[in-house]
Amino acid sequence: MSMKSFTSVAACVALTGLAVSTASASITIPTVTIGNIRNAADPLTGFGAVNYVYNIGTTEVTNAQYAAFLNAKAATDTHKLYNTFMGTDVGGIRRSGSAGSYTYSAIPGRENNPVNFVSFWDATRFANWLHNGQGNGDTETGAYTLTPGSISAKSITRNAGWQWALPGQAPGQDEWYKAAYHQPAAQGGDSDHFWLYPTSSNTINTSQANFNSTGLRPVGSFAPNFYGTFDMGGNVAEWTEGADNTFRNFMANFRGGSAVSSQNALAADFEAYDITDREDQFLGFRVVQVPTPGAAAVLGLGGLLAARRRRR
Repeated sequence: MSMKSFTSVAACVALTGLAVSTASASITIPTVTIGNIRNAADPLTGFGAVNYVYNIGTTEVTNAQYAAFLNAKAATDTHKLYNTFMGTDVGGIRRSGSAGSYTYSAIPGRENNPVNFVSFWDATRFANWLHNGQGNGDTETGAYTLTPGSISAKSITRNAGWQWALPGQAPGQDEWYKAAYHQPAAQGGDSDHFWLYPTSSNTINTSQANFNSTGLRPVGSFAPNFYGTFDMGGNVAEWTEGADNTFRNFMANFRGGSAVSSQNALAADFEAYDITDREDQFLGFRVVQVPTPGAAAVLGLGGLLAARRRRR
């Protein structure tokens, strides 16, 4: 796994509910609204400036939610959306039947664990499916246009008019970073408006997040951060749209560390990359959404922010 150190960040919130039916493939993704628009980037890293309101998943996508997606779009599984490791003791989804009539179900007791063994392309297809209204919605168009050529080149961009997507935008991870680490100083945040850890703090321990551990926990097992997101540190590391400038077209960014990470991997100044096809026990994702009507007017607060960061 390729990794490198760095830093980035900034965000705001509003909550919605959750419902899942794997049989009907109807899901609701809970989100928080990220406002404080026109915020400056983290002065230490240059990440985290987002000039618009958006929503981000309150939790990582769960096994139950992903099983609903599989039941809708993977009866044959042309795009290899299912990894057989999902059906083992380190996964959370079982597959039954044969190609053309596959069905899927979350393993009892792991329904609310974050889905794992998903590649960057699995995550973008899930986002396209949400964008297209779920059900039989297309997985190859929507927020992203996925063609054999674009996948082979490992080079895609978010389309205009997107409704659901992976966290990203220039330089590719600002939406995720802002939601994880930002809190305005005027609202109780650090002096530079960014925390070191996604628990709204400059220190962290295992009572606040699932790291230095051996396995996954149900999403929401720990307290939310300032913006109301859960598990942006630990549990599973999360794919973003970020690409490595050195290995562009080969590597994609993931953030937040995982259950088996040390605390350093959860920090704002740690950035990691891997090949876009990688499917791993401790790698998952969450999604972002365009804001609800009026959110920009209600939550368009914030301003240009900068200061010194308190560090370790």
